[in-house]
Amino acid sequence: MTTDLFQPPSGAVADWSAAWNWSGASVPGAGGTAEIDGASALVDPGVTIANTLRLDGQQATAGLTGNGGAITLAAAARLDIAGHVDLYACDEIMAAGAMTLEGGSSADVVVDIGALTGLPGAAAPQFTNAGTITVGTGATLSVGGTAFDNAGAVNLAGGTLVVDGGALSGGGTIALGDGTSVRVTDAVSSQTFEFGPGRATLTLADPFLGANVTIGGLSGNDAILLPSLAGGSIRESGATVSLLDAQGHVEGRFTSADAAPLFAATGPGGLSLTAGIATETAAATASTNPPCYARGTMILTPNGLRPVETLAAGDRVVTAAGHVVPVIWTGSRVLDLTTHPAPEQVQPISFAAGSLAPGLPARRLRLSPDHALLLDGVLVPARFLVNGATICREEACLAISYHHVELVRHDLLLAEGAPCESYLDTGNRAGFAASETCIVRGLNWDRDACAPLCTGGARLRAIRETLHARAQALGFMVETSDDAALWAGGAVMPLVPGEWIALPPGHGGKAFLHSSRFVPGCIDPASDDRRQLGVALAELRTETGPLDIAASAVRGFHPQAPGDQAIWSTGHGELRLPAGATRLFVRLAAFPQLWRRVESAVGSGVEAVHLCRF
Repeated sequence: MTTDLFQPPSGAVADWSAAWNWSGASVPGAGGTAEIDGASALVDPGVTIANTLRLDGQQATAGLTGNGGAITLAAAARLDIAGHVDLYACDEIMAAGAMTLEGGSSADVVVDIGALTGLPGAAAPQFTNAGTITVGTGATLSVGGTAFDNAGAVNLAGGTLVVDGGALSGGGTIALGDGTSVRVTDAVSSQTFEFGPGRATLTLADPFLGANVTIGGLSGNDAILLPSLAGGSIRESGATVSLLDAQGHVEGRFTSADAAPLFAATGPGGLSLTAGIATETAAATASTNPPCYARGTMILTPNGLRPVETLAAGDRVVTAAGHVVPVIWTGSRVLDLTTHPAPEQVQPISFAAGSLAPGLPARRLRLSPDHALLLDGVLVPARFLVNGATICREEACLAISYHHVELVRHDLLLAEGAPCESYLDTGNRAGFAASETCIVRGLNWDRDACAPLCTGGARLRAIRETLHARAQALGFMVETSDDAALWAGGAVMPLVPGEWIALPPGHGGKAFLHSSRFVPGCIDPASDDRRQLGVALAELRTETGPLDIAASAVRGFHPQAPGDQAIWSTGHGELRLPAGATRLFVRLAAFPQLWRRVESAVGSGVEAVHLCRF
């Protein structure tokens, strides 16, 4: 079947309904297929999309923008999302068909009140799902500042759903598969949450649960987190579970579809509910951050690979040197990252298969930031190796189960085939819930570690340069992103160098500078700069003259460096403009540098360097 590509000619308005914007010289109709690659199409009011559409934001953000009105996807429509995608409309986004977020993709859904502002009885902006939404492994669907009316089904297959700033209702079902996280910051009513096999987390920042909320399938590996109910409790009466605050007042209720009673644990970090285990609160982990393996990590034993969480004292494992040794202690901890005072300190670091060397790790390896790997003869904590391409911090992770294994002496386990440290008791054993008791051993790195620790200097730089080259050998390259756009008055306007922007009426003196963002330390092995940077704003000018960029950049910008003529955004910066301005000139001095996956680099001439020498 022929696919029509959205390719607006230079200077043309990116209008979905304009035939000349499509490769087939006609607007795709029902039953057809279309693709929008790294662009945003304007959808006029009254237009219904009824075809198969792929939004590809892998190289640059793609999306749909309601041209002053709603976006409607018919029941026969199919929307496939890859990379990063924005769905932005006024009044409503209506999805009646099938929407699929591919693994690792993300979609930001924002609905503004638009033309209805100020009208009596105007409905709140909302995102309505009357069909099926599937969120793949590592993908994230974010619904921001918008009510989510889910009347259909949301299937989370290892992905994340965030509803931030709007109520969730509609009578639909949300299925939480293994590795799934759901976070809702506003009220919930008329929804069914169904936990499946594996591990999933449901976080309800607002404990008010209205009528017809049902939760089922909860197991000992799952958790319901209520961060605002510190000191709270539950009361079960038949199938009804009441949520009580610290004073015993009922904040909300839901229907439990399970016969087994729930286990409640409370503390300064909030109230958590499981079917048999208690999660660790943020307060209990704020002062300790021991290194560990994520649940599911496969460890080599004499009888083959075993998940780390199944190991116990007395079991035997194989070290990187080939010795078979006994386990003397195991510990675990479950963290709610939504209430953790510093989540970036405990978010898992993900190593893609082959990111260290050919075949190493054998599959994705997930470690806590301070867990060390043996590279080039030294132990390097995972957080010092993040490059944003093959080794990434899982910023969308909302909860994590960590495990560790202690041997008679500090040694190297083979985790997914890569040499990673065993537990070294330096006084942080209290950070784990242990299945076996063990005396405090009082060990230290200088005397008891199996290899020297490396956290900086020329040795670390050389290792990072090798991993950078390894990422390039796997098909990644660094490119400049020029996807910066100005959001104002409900319109999205791309920034074209040297051109003025006509501001829409009613912008109210507020605009947003939106772009991709990057971390300099991820694309340059020699850099230690770990800031999230968007674009460097060098000049703002209206028809009446220049604006002071430091005074105009009111939110979402880094402090301007002394002597620097530009100011870096964080990727979404708010600008204050004169309320009566009609034209704006924006000059950017620098743009994000992003990794992009290209064709296979087999035969590229990049020689594999084996850092993992045992």
